[in-house]
Parts: sequence; C-alpha cells; structure tokens
Amino acid sequence: MIKINFMGDVMFGELLENFRCGLKTTLEKRGIDPFEHVKSTLKKADLNVINLECVFSDSSIRSNPFSWILISPEKFIKYLVDNNINVVNTANNHALDHGRDAFEGSLDILSEHGIKIIGYVKNGFFQEEPAAFEIDGMRIGFLGYNISNFPDADRRRYVDRIKDVVSGVRSSFDKIVVSMHWGEEYTNISPSYVIGFGRELLDAGCDIIHGHHSHQIQGVIEDAGRIFAPSLGNFIFDQKIEKNRITAILQVEIDDGKLSYEYPAFYMNELYQPVASPKHNEYIKEVTEYLAGCYAEADAGVYDETVMRNVNAGHRRNRIRMRARMLSHFWDYLPYVGNMFSFKLGKESIYSVIKSANDIDEKSDRRDTQK
Repeated sequence: MIKINFMGDVMFGELLENFRCGLKTTLEKRGIDPFEHVKSTLKKADLNVINLECVFSDSSIRSNPFSWILISPEKFIKYLVDNNINVVNTANNHALDHGRDAFEGSLDILSEHGIKIIGYVKNGFFQEEPAAFEIDGMRIGFLGYNISNFPDADRRRYVDRIKDVVSGVRSSFDKIVVSMHWGEEYTNISPSYVIGFGRELLDAGCDIIHGHHSHQIQGVIEDAGRIFAPSLGNFIFDQKIEKNRITAILQVEIDDGKLSYEYPAFYMNELYQPVASPKHNEYIKEVTEYLAGCYAEADAGVYDETVMRNVNAGHRRNRIRMRARMLSHFWDYLPYVGNMFSFKLGKESIYSVIKSANDIDEKSDRRDTQK
C-alpha cells in the first residue's frame, strides 16, 4: 500500500500586514517547528506533497519592506527536510517575486536536499515531463502548473497543453498527479472554470488533481476512481482570516491500483501550526457539498455569483486588516514609507506574476540585491 499526503499552500515568510510579527518572525523568535503537530502523520507517508508559496533565499531584488514578504530564509529548508516533505510544486504566482536569482537559488536548495520539484524549473515555466517515483512496483508521475491570474484565452490554451502532456505520458505511469495553482482567492467554492478544467484533466488521464491558490479549502470528491481536490487551501501560512486558517490533509492510499482517501480537518493555531481539529470536519462536509453540487455538469456555474461575492469580500476584509495593522504598528513601517508610496504610485510592483509560458517579469532578471 502506498500512502501520499497532499497539503495546500506552505509559506515560511510573512505577509505585508504581518510585517515583523508574522510567521517568519515567530519561527525566528520561538524556534518552533511549524509541522510539529502533524509530524507523525507526515512520517508515515511514502510521499508528502505541498505547494511552496515562497522561495528560500537570503536576498531579494525588492526594497524594504517588500524584501521580507513571501520569502523564507534559506535555513528554513530544514522544516521540509525534517518532516519528510519530498514533493514541492513551484508553479504559482509568487515564484518570481524576489527575482530570478532568488528563484533559481531556491530550486538549488530544494534539489540539494533531495526534494523533488514539479512546476517551474530553471528556464522552464511549463512542465513537459513528469517527476517520476517508483514505489512498490508502481510508477507515479507528478506535474505542476499555474494558471492563476491568467486571462480566459490563456487559461484555455494552457489547459489544452496540459491535457496533451497528460495524454502523452499516460501509458508510462500507473498513476498521474496534476498539481494546479488556479481559481480565485478568498472563496471556499470553486469557480465554474476550475470545475470544467478539472473534469477535462481527469478525462485526459489524470488520477489525482491537487489544487491550491484560493487560501481556503474547497472540498474533495471522487469521480470514477479518480480524486478531484480543487483547492486544499492554506496549510502553513500567516493569514489570520478565520476560513483561511481551516485546513486539511488529503491522505490518499493506493492499494492494488485503487485509490481511496481521507480528508481530516486541521486548524492553524496562533503560531501558524496546523493542529488536528475534528470540530471543523462539519465545515469540510459543507464545502464538499458545494463542490459536489457544482461538479454536476449542468450546474457548474450555479455558485459563480457567490464565488465573486466571496472573493470581493475577502479582498476587502484583507485591505481593512492591512490598513489597521499599519496604523496600529506605524513605527514598524515608518522607515519604509517612501518605498511603500513608490509601490502605491505604481513605480514598483510587489509581485512578478507569470501570465503565460516563459513570461518573466522584466525585474526578475535584475541581479542586484536590496535586502
């Protein structure tokens, strides 16, 4: 029997609203293991898979305070190594936030520690060949992609390319996993395009879809022996919004070629550590019912208006939270007011969003460091 744990977004840095009080600061000051309460579960698995929503780097092309945001000190790689995290998706909208050097250095660090990378690699932003594992005579392939922030036409083009890859390698693997960074932030319901693309990927030959980006869990369903998890939400992340702290581990077993799974609830405590939380199993059941309801082909768009309301409300709450934090901790931000106004006026962008294949923000090629 093969055991694989899938988790959502993992980030060992800090968000702007948590500058000098978020996860990175907590880890530095307390010396805790963010995986402390799930360590035994991870140790029992053959593979543990995450989406890495940061880079491991001690330098950045960004000016302060942005050089602190969504970036992890290199030494924090120990948290992945010590907890048997052995498959990392790097295809997401924050991969190049701190420049090309930081990104490529992070890839080197992961590889040096024996962690298999899927998604973005050096000079390659569309994965053509699966990362392969052979366990108990079974060959399992992993692919990773990002279509978050893409316009409709680019999403369509990308998914068609992904389907071609899946179909092309299907005969070489017993099971294929596709890790997808997609959907909309701050919603526990999947938009109809995620549902539609998910169905297409499964029909193309994918066995498990490992989704992320929304920062909220969106349930898991089984379809003809295949597993569809459109978003596993956050797993270790310093967001304080209540629904963004509810998480889960998708625990998949492969026995005699057949897939089964459990999806127990966890909750990120005040130290941003996921802790078993049976009381949130009812919430998982609720979001799974939403997913099952819109997975029926005729009803795919039934929740789209609700999705957009959730998204808009989530971003609005986050802006309010960010402003409140900046005002109440004004002295933390004061030395960097000029840099922050430059961003506000459009002179500097926090994020280097990849919007199509090999589309690298011009700033990601700068070699200077400002941290």
